[in-house]
Amino acid sequence: MDRKVRFPQALRNFLSGSVFSLLSGVALYISRIVFLRYMSVDYVGYTSLFENVFLFVSVLDSGLATSLTSFMARALRGEDEGRKNGVLREARRYYLLVSLLMSSLLFLVSLFYFGPKGLMVPALFYFLGQCSQYYLGWRVLALNASGRNDIVSKYVHMGRTLGALSEIIVISLTGNFTLYVFASMVSVIVSYILLFYKAGSVCTWIDENKGVVDEKEEKYLLGLMPSMFSHRFGSLFFRTYEVIAVNLLFGFSLGGRYSNLLLISNAFMTIFWIFQNSVTGIVGEHYAVEGRKNTFGLFRKMAVYNLFVSFSAALAFLLFGSYFGELSFGKDNIIGGELPLLLSIELFLLSSRTTLIVFRDAMGDYHRDRWKPILEAVMVIALNLILSGTLSFLSIPVAVSITLILVSIPVDSYIVIHRLNDKSSSAFFRFYLSTLLILAVLIAIGILVL
Repeated sequence: MDRKVRFPQALRNFLSGSVFSLLSGVALYISRIVFLRYMSVDYVGYTSLFENVFLFVSVLDSGLATSLTSFMARALRGEDEGRKNGVLREARRYYLLVSLLMSSLLFLVSLFYFGPKGLMVPALFYFLGQCSQYYLGWRVLALNASGRNDIVSKYVHMGRTLGALSEIIVISLTGNFTLYVFASMVSVIVSYILLFYKAGSVCTWIDENKGVVDEKEEKYLLGLMPSMFSHRFGSLFFRTYEVIAVNLLFGFSLGGRYSNLLLISNAFMTIFWIFQNSVTGIVGEHYAVEGRKNTFGLFRKMAVYNLFVSFSAALAFLLFGSYFGELSFGKDNIIGGELPLLLSIELFLLSSRTTLIVFRDAMGDYHRDRWKPILEAVMVIALNLILSGTLSFLSIPVAVSITLILVSIPVDSYIVIHRLNDKSSSAFFRFYLSTLLILAVLIAIGILVL
């Protein structure tokens, strides 16, 4: 794709994603307030657990979406429509297999875990909707590979907004948890069906009766998957572990309260995820054309802006997150005390590494840190178990923050430094890592004070 085309597309993707995620976020927030008024915080704990169990199980995807999008983007550079459709046919085959595996595993989770609690039916409704959404996503690869993430964001967030509105209506009229989850399932499936057909109208070359995949390219795809799986596991682990651990270790009432504060924190993270998805392609092309030296200049600028925006977001959350949550959800449904401080530190660390992730992914060095997600998971779980006796549920954000500082950020920094291989970069990276080391000391002091 021409670089002159990539920039306006990335800008459109970022603006579209920001606007529609804001709308759906507000709708979700209102839905949560209504939910707590008519239902209970325990049920919030269950819905949070449903969501995070599905995300964790979706690791079975093995990084297919990322690797297939990259695979298809290469195919789109040519005019061979048979080759493009061949990739889509492979995608449909993989997506069907993965969605069946997910469905089978989630059925067992519903049967043996949620069944004894009388929640098997709503759990199945939720998981059916999510697995259906996943399967319908195979055509969406064509839009992502074409750089039309704005269409995907629009339909996904419109579906979430309509889903939240339908949930509010169902809760207000019936107060029935099963019907609430059913309404959510229908909204998710309908939005992805519409997106599925929209992909065909935008990518007019799609013809499922054509297409053959080249054996060399298929072999390349299969070789890429282990690394993609590792990265997917790592990105999902931090998102899912907190709520799952709080729910299972400390109960659903605490899980519901914890997730209310986490909901506000995740709202801040959304803008960083949208930015990451929007600019990675531009950075990759810049690296390929301009070379390492000019790419370091771009990295330095992005990193400084990223640190400033991340600090601002974390400070805003620290100052207003707990107050805003108490105002909306009620003081009884928000955990006060030290948790907002720890979550603000975690928010800063997660968001401040956005530039590192963008450049690591854009420069394609996926193989150096294949082991890192496993180490991250082991370290977070071990630290949580060690600290939980004294810190209770506060041990989870502390464990995540320490792991980010000691493992995630240094390893990602090393990969970017290695790829750029620029002498002038060493001083900047020392400053960059020193800033984060100061935060590590503050976290250690905070743990001692607690």
